[in-house]
Amino acid sequence: MTMLSREMLKQQRILKSLSSVSLRLIPFLAANTDLDKRINIMLEHIKAANIMTPRLIKEALGKLEKIQWIYRGKDGYLYSNFNTISTADNHNFHYINLYKFFQSDEFKKLYKRQLQFLFYILSAKLPGHEHSLAIEHLYQNRTNAKDVKLDFFISFEDMISNLLDLINKGFFEVRLAASKEILNKNTKNLKERLYTFAEKTGKRKKRMSQNEVKHHIIHIRIAKDLVTKDQICDIYDMTRLATLQDLKSIAKDFGCSLDSFDVKALEKVHMVKAKIYREFGDVGIQLYREGLKDFFKNRSHAFQNLMENGDFGNTIKNFYVIPRIEQRLKSLFEQVKNDYFTKSLNFKHAIKDSKPFISYIMEESYNDNLIILDRELEVAYSFIYNQFTQVDKIWYEFKEKVEKIYKDEAEAHGNDRNKVFYLAIQRQLNQKERTISEIKRDSNYKRERREKLLYNPYVAITE
Repeated sequence: MTMLSREMLKQQRILKSLSSVSLRLIPFLAANTDLDKRINIMLEHIKAANIMTPRLIKEALGKLEKIQWIYRGKDGYLYSNFNTISTADNHNFHYINLYKFFQSDEFKKLYKRQLQFLFYILSAKLPGHEHSLAIEHLYQNRTNAKDVKLDFFISFEDMISNLLDLINKGFFEVRLAASKEILNKNTKNLKERLYTFAEKTGKRKKRMSQNEVKHHIIHIRIAKDLVTKDQICDIYDMTRLATLQDLKSIAKDFGCSLDSFDVKALEKVHMVKAKIYREFGDVGIQLYREGLKDFFKNRSHAFQNLMENGDFGNTIKNFYVIPRIEQRLKSLFEQVKNDYFTKSLNFKHAIKDSKPFISYIMEESYNDNLIILDRELEVAYSFIYNQFTQVDKIWYEFKEKVEKIYKDEAEAHGNDRNKVFYLAIQRQLNQKERTISEIKRDSNYKRERREKLLYNPYVAITE
């Protein structure tokens, strides 16, 4: 899942250079950012979100682009540099969840310094955990003039006004010194209590001490009810659909919608896409989107049933993404074949580049695909293919898996290699119920056998 990068949100100097509207845009754009960092929204979506006056949108985006937090790709889309991917094996505090309060009207009305303060506390400690600091370090004053901790508050009054506003609006909860009492939006006489704690009475404040020991320690946290698990904006929420916005957009062009499908159906599509991304990165997402477009051009009528049956993700993977991956492999082989005698390093590079492709195919492809790909490589690139399988472990394992399919077919059904290839062409190797007698009754087998033996799969597929 794509989240807000904590490291980016900690860069207070950069945040200070942005306007309030640009700051409000950051979590909104982050919530609509895909696995490859593409921001899957248009200007009309930002207008509909009511984050700012429409005339300010381009200016706000321009400022984010100027500091290189977003950039425009060759495809015309904007891409984010302030998103990061959460992974199960990364236990460090490296991201900020996209919480529902980012979508609230109260958040959209926050001023620049309040937004900076909020982002500071949000990234200082795990959301909901206290961040402790001296109240004297929250604004510019004589005791910390050389090392202002937060230089966006110009005075005590400025700081206390914004702190009170963030507490009263429910964003912050605070605890004073060693007290165990949590002060929040429901606390009475909140302003008076903060003034008393800071030893400010009337228009005068007690003379400040340069001694850190005499400073007043305040503990600030994001309100706990804002950062509970149920307050995280789920990627399957129709207002977000972070990793499925591309599917939503393409489907819409062909008169299809995601609105009627439950989370389980959407999860299956996301899981397929996420695995493709883990294996291939941005290249995988490109192949996935190309597959989506091909599917809807040719089979949009089947979308509803495939989604309802939970088969859409696997359909895209098996019949639209994997063939593209196979074609990438063949292109690598073709490159090695063409340059073999003039650029020997191509061989090593091709093996390295091919590993994620062949590894994914081994794990995700049907047996039919494995047999056909093996035959295609044998026919068109026998010498290079044999070298790959001899010098690289993953390619060796691929060849071993193919040979096991042949062996299993021979032992279970008495099928020779040519019949196995015939069955693969017919997409029958992965049928759950298949007996040798059923295959023998296939009247087309004898007639087509000779034709299949002469078949050059590489030429047939690439023409």
